[in-house]
Amino acid sequence: MSAAGAANAPGGAPNGGAGAPSAGAPSGGGGGALTGAAGAMPAGAGGTAAAGAGTAGSSGGMATAGGGGAPSTTIPDTKVVMYLPNWAGSFSSWATKVDFNKMTHLDLAFGVMKGASDWSLGANDADVKALAAAAHAKNVKVLVSIGGADDDIGIINAYGNAANIDPMIANMDAFLKRLDLDGVDVDLERGVNMKTSTNFPQFVNKLVATLRPEGKLVTAALAQYIVEATGIDATSTAWMKQYDFINLMIYSSNMNTYTSELSWWLSKTGVAKNHLVWGVIFSNATSASYAKQLTTASKADGGVMVWEYTQGTEPTLWPAIQSAL
Repeated sequence: MSAAGAANAPGGAPNGGAGAPSAGAPSGGGGGALTGAAGAMPAGAGGTAAAGAGTAGSSGGMATAGGGGAPSTTIPDTKVVMYLPNWAGSFSSWATKVDFNKMTHLDLAFGVMKGASDWSLGANDADVKALAAAAHAKNVKVLVSIGGADDDIGIINAYGNAANIDPMIANMDAFLKRLDLDGVDVDLERGVNMKTSTNFPQFVNKLVATLRPEGKLVTAALAQYIVEATGIDATSTAWMKQYDFINLMIYSSNMNTYTSELSWWLSKTGVAKNHLVWGVIFSNATSASYAKQLTTASKADGGVMVWEYTQGTEPTLWPAIQSAL
């Protein structure tokens, strides 16, 4: 995702191509995918399904994600994740406009670095807390999505110095508590800076170790090309499995792209099906019938993620998605 938003997709238009990111827009998946939003990642290694959990794709089923066996918050098998950026009016102005019906998670975009270790959502605390309160009243979890296709470099540069990681995580913990948020969505899109040889695994591990015991969520926005750029070794698949779930930035106009990329994720990463959330972009290239088709199919995996609510297509596409849930 990108912080430089505009109407339609951030950056003004979806991008074709094999997952290459575009300025001002979330990155897209392969095979002609449109560019757009964020991905999230699977539950932590060692996590167990909650007793009585439903099967993957059952909207009533619940599962707990865990790193090292420690449970996080209860998470539905079918996630419905909506992104809301900070460039389309104040968050408080959206508190009374967002239709939270059937939404499970609201991701606020984007949290960025302020200095070497502090965080900012580019919004007043009161505005964020007003939106969080409105979402919580509808039983919707609210996360800060950090990075984006443009502003992830500040975070990458910060954790590049290992001495910054502890204060980065401590300040994030305080940030979430101050704003009454439920977790973090990690939207870093430069896989070369997420290799095992970088400090990224330590950053994720520390984030999970700090937030999960508090019942906070740690998710991610990812695309196949990002993961391929990490080298896909035992360390990278381990940090992928640390996430409670992964929002997949596929955004394709071709259902076959979703089929092939979901197969790739399952075979190459070992991430559980119900931790893989399908990305849908609210652009003019997405019809209501296709949004409904994608949502219906996504219930066999981890559910659906949308980039993003403030688009002019929302009045048509969001009801289509809701009708399929």
